[in-house]
Amino acid sequence: MRRTFPSMAHSLVIAGALAGAAHGATILQPDEATSEDVFVYEFGIPGAFRIATAARVTNLDSQTLNALSPLPAVPFGNFLGSSNTIPLIGDLGETRAHDTRSLLRFELGALALTADRVRNAKFNLFALPGLPPFADPTAAKPVTTELHRVTEAWSETAVTWETQPAVAGTFTSTVQSGVNQWVSFDVTALVQDWLTDPSTNFGFELLQPDIVIADSGKPIASLYASSASANAALRPFLEITAIPEPPTPTLLLGALGLVGAISRWRKAV
Repeated sequence: MRRTFPSMAHSLVIAGALAGAAHGATILQPDEATSEDVFVYEFGIPGAFRIATAARVTNLDSQTLNALSPLPAVPFGNFLGSSNTIPLIGDLGETRAHDTRSLLRFELGALALTADRVRNAKFNLFALPGLPPFADPTAAKPVTTELHRVTEAWSETAVTWETQPAVAGTFTSTVQSGVNQWVSFDVTALVQDWLTDPSTNFGFELLQPDIVIADSGKPIASLYASSASANAALRPFLEITAIPEPPTPTLLLGALGLVGAISRWRKAV
């Protein structure tokens, strides 16, 4: 079952966007309470990172992690975009994959906007310095993050690696060459589709398809600030730029009337 935002959450999210209205932009940047963002992972060692769940059945959203005791030693309320890192070999010689997927969905129901008025839409993530087991992307060794369209429902607090939703092929991708910077994806066509048919809005999935190894020998991975970030300005956001509405016939006639009145006044003087 998909979670929907309460009406108050809509107003809070949209209120933060109105400052950009003069530029035709709407910003959706929900907090943890009103967001849907989570990542799931497979890691062949139960108890890794002090997460006491079984391997391959892990949900890494903030609500789940906050209920753990003791709390994990790393900030898993954030996205970890790494994927297909070096497989581990288990006690019996079996290969144990280490892989992650991030899921995120924006509720668009409060937008007074139709698909034909969307000029462009960008999804933005802030890249943080990574976790100790990994190295950060650099200009010399960047990483590519893919964005996939999710095609079925998922629940933020219930989804796991084994129950993750189906996705379509790669919709778009971006290259990250550093940290402490914004990473953006063009999701214009997705937002247009979701506004046309809201029932298809299951959000999107992020993953990194390639293994990139730093000179230190560590795999390179991305850590992105999530909606749980203490710094609200760094939370993921969707920026939608709209095409201005054409003037209505009434406004147009009024404007023409005003022009005519000014013209007559000039002639009179």
